[in-house]
Amino acid sequence: MFQGASSSGASLTQTMTAAVRFRTAAVLGLLLFTMIVNTLRLAIGEGQSFEDEPIVVPLAVLSLVLYQSCVLVWLFRRRKETGALPVAWIYSNAVIEGLFPTVLLLLIGTSGAFPLGTAILSPAADLYALFIVLSVLHVRLSVSLTAGAISAAGYTTLVLMTTAGPESGEVTEVLPASLAGFSGVLVFTTGAAAALVAFKTRRYLRSAAMEAEGRARAERDLKTAALIQQSLMPSDPPEIPGFEVFGWNRSADETGGDYYDWLLLDDGRFAVCIADVTGHGLGPAMITCFCRAYARTALRLESRVASALTRLNAELFEDLGDGRFVTFAAAILTPSDGNVLSVSAGHGPLLLFRAKTGEVERFNADVLPLGIAVTGEDVDAVSHELDDGDAFVLVTDGFFEWADPSGRQWGTDELARSLSRHGRKEPEQVVQGLLEDVERFADGTAQPDDLTAVVIRRAKETDR
Repeated sequence: MFQGASSSGASLTQTMTAAVRFRTAAVLGLLLFTMIVNTLRLAIGEGQSFEDEPIVVPLAVLSLVLYQSCVLVWLFRRRKETGALPVAWIYSNAVIEGLFPTVLLLLIGTSGAFPLGTAILSPAADLYALFIVLSVLHVRLSVSLTAGAISAAGYTTLVLMTTAGPESGEVTEVLPASLAGFSGVLVFTTGAAAALVAFKTRRYLRSAAMEAEGRARAERDLKTAALIQQSLMPSDPPEIPGFEVFGWNRSADETGGDYYDWLLLDDGRFAVCIADVTGHGLGPAMITCFCRAYARTALRLESRVASALTRLNAELFEDLGDGRFVTFAAAILTPSDGNVLSVSAGHGPLLLFRAKTGEVERFNADVLPLGIAVTGEDVDAVSHELDDGDAFVLVTDGFFEWADPSGRQWGTDELARSLSRHGRKEPEQVVQGLLEDVERFADGTAQPDDLTAVVIRRAKETDR
């Protein structure tokens, strides 16, 4: 929990620093634009020339341009740092910018070109509002309030100087004293409004940062779960005398609801399993983990594969919630004679490729999927005699339920025909052939479900 809070705080800090960087660039652009416009005004204006413009005014603007340029360079050099900007600098910057319009108006009003009363009514006074509005990008309520207070104090001081000076009579004809006094309040109100916007923006950014961190944490958890799930599936083919076995899985999401497994039993036989939990994602992935553990225990405790299936079903029935079930199939290999016993709980079809004829035999489920009901049903496993080159294939429904753009599914018939074409190949190539055929049929549609396949091939006499 603390790690998430820290990460979201760092994300918020980086966002705020980026906003201040953008804000500084905007202020700099505004000042340069002001200088260009004022230069054009003097160049084409009537009744005033460059000689009439007080030199202190462009110097003041240029000084602020240089200051903002230095600030911008400093901020960009900090762009890779995750720490917050110094609080003292943030408020100092707000004070400097808040005072700038006051200083500029005072320089205009005392330069002799314009009376002070005329200066405070000039467009330069609009800089108060612009700097206050841009203070929102500091994303701090107190900074906007500070900018508003500094601006209001400066403008009120200029108004009081004007109304108390020798030109007060001329000024009050244009700007009544009551309205002049209220102007400072309006400027401060602008700062308060900016503070409210900054407050709401900060709350939004904090919420967005926490949401982004939550998504990133969920993605990390999914990747971790996927690594754990993949680590539970065998990575190397087992060494089974007389057999070649290959397993393959590709999830539709980060994690999936399919798995395959194999293990050596105490009596020397090998058990090969495949399972498909309803749905795909983190929940089914968790179910596959304890399903695998239960299956391994049941297969080691029960001498009959059908009895092991009954025990596994009882365990899963207690753990799975409503609407959840698992299709499961197991094949027991006897290396000495090439016999394969199979039993299926809702998982089918199981396919047997005959190398001599190229035909494919199909075997449907023997009992209901696991976790639906505890019926005590016990069935005899189906025995399959594999000749040289025969392949017993177990796949999940992600293969034959994959649809093309028109919505037509690949189907078990096409699955069988594909196996007939590729069945004489090596087990890994058989899976590759099935995958290429279904992807060609899907014609670019997204994989809708997890894909898992296991090929059990009786080795040829020459390969033993």
